[in-house]
Amino acid sequence: MSDYLGRVKLFLILAFFVLAAAAIAYDRLWLAPGRDCEAAHNWWDPKLRICGRTVWIPDLTHRRPANGAQKPWDMLPQKVR
Repeated sequence: MSDYLGRVKLFLILAFFVLAAAAIAYDRLWLAPGRDCEAAHNWWDPKLRICGRTVWIPDLTHRRPANGAQKPWDMLPQKVR
């Protein structure tokens, strides 16, 4: 009987470590890129798993901004950037 309990104990310990390693890998490989992207104030697309940057349209078109508008992220306090 003690041999059976030893095997069950070993199985449960191994299952615990495998599940703990899977949880850590899921966090580091699947969730962390989204958190890092949003922490940098970028856009995270979970479907494509792409971190997108904000694009200022006048930079693309080389036109002057209407009504003297500024880039919204230039108006943020320095701590937030």
